[in-house]
Amino acid sequence: MSDPVVLLLGHASATHHGRDQLRRVSAQVRRRGLRLVGADAVAVESDLMDETVVFDPHDPVAARRWAAAGSMPVDAVLTFREMCVESVAAIADELGLPGNSPQAARTIRTKDLCREVLRAAGMPQPRCSVVSDVDGARAALVGAGPWVVKPRGAMGSVGVSLVSGADDLPGALAALPAPGEPFLVEEFVTGPEYSAEGVFVGGEPVVIALTAKSTGPGFVETGHRMPAPLDQAAEAAARQEVTRALRAAGLTHGVFHAEFWLTPTPVLGELHARPGGDFIHALLEHVHPGLELFGTLVDDLLGVAPIPVPPAAAAAAVRFLPVAPGTVTAVDGWPDPATTPGVIAAHLSATPGTVVRPVTNSADRPAVLVVGAPTGAETDDLLDDLVNGIRIEVRPDSR
Repeated sequence: MSDPVVLLLGHASATHHGRDQLRRVSAQVRRRGLRLVGADAVAVESDLMDETVVFDPHDPVAARRWAAAGSMPVDAVLTFREMCVESVAAIADELGLPGNSPQAARTIRTKDLCREVLRAAGMPQPRCSVVSDVDGARAALVGAGPWVVKPRGAMGSVGVSLVSGADDLPGALAALPAPGEPFLVEEFVTGPEYSAEGVFVGGEPVVIALTAKSTGPGFVETGHRMPAPLDQAAEAAARQEVTRALRAAGLTHGVFHAEFWLTPTPVLGELHARPGGDFIHALLEHVHPGLELFGTLVDDLLGVAPIPVPPAAAAAAVRFLPVAPGTVTAVDGWPDPATTPGVIAAHLSATPGTVVRPVTNSADRPAVLVVGAPTGAETDDLLDDLVNGIRIEVRPDSR
């Protein structure tokens, strides 16, 4: 009898956190004696997988077609990438495997549809309009403002703009990634931003941790801290509202990442049926020693009783370092995770000779540190010490 097969969509991730997620998926799947098959649009071989197959994992129709062809047996299907969420649902539906319904996946991938579902469930939501041109956007600027202009289904702060009035709309529309396609104009929500991380077990969402988020210009995230420094009442309210939102959206399976504001009551932002980016998965496993996030997911998909989630016993944080635009000429003091205590990951794209551009979305951030320590204050101190020891020299652009 052959080992059960776990199909991972979108294994050929180009991001540092995506490659770390792949490494953890591989280790946790193989510890369970399972076969891991990667699927992506290009053939990228890796010793982290037992086999690879080629189809477009961003296209639910192509994914369903591949599944219907019966090329290989599949016992569970998952992803850690946003653009593959609908395809995971399509394959699970086609093969009769545990997974979210295609309708639920489509709902959370389309921001305005998700807002409608949550509002219908009685949850507070910002006003949101789907428009197709500058005239429609101008008509949507209702109330005192400001407002947010953004795509219906993108991620990583791509094409997101804050507008204070009609004069800002031409620039906001020019920043959208797909000119001519419908987009959103939303009421701007004030209040600190957070996210909830967890996994479905037996069809029910288990919120494992809350994460505090910091952002910079253009809503691009600059850091994350776990556990979030919230009082008991605020944390309980957030966990309850996130659980309610996930159920309202019709989600039943997978790892989840749910964004929200405290206004001071929780207001849900976006829901995702995949782990948070920016190494949030690594924070989660560090804060809860012994947790296997992806292993817990696989156990649930295969009908195996997952190991209970270990309690929180530490703190962890992510910080993205700003690097001035220009050409990098020298780097000194960059930490090595293998030899630097407390450093979980450290990735620097701004090596000597690299041209650094202004940060307009998450993919533009050139430097990240991920650390863990016994307390949140100690993670902050460790990050400050590391940053103070790093020197990145940049020659400004002559233009």
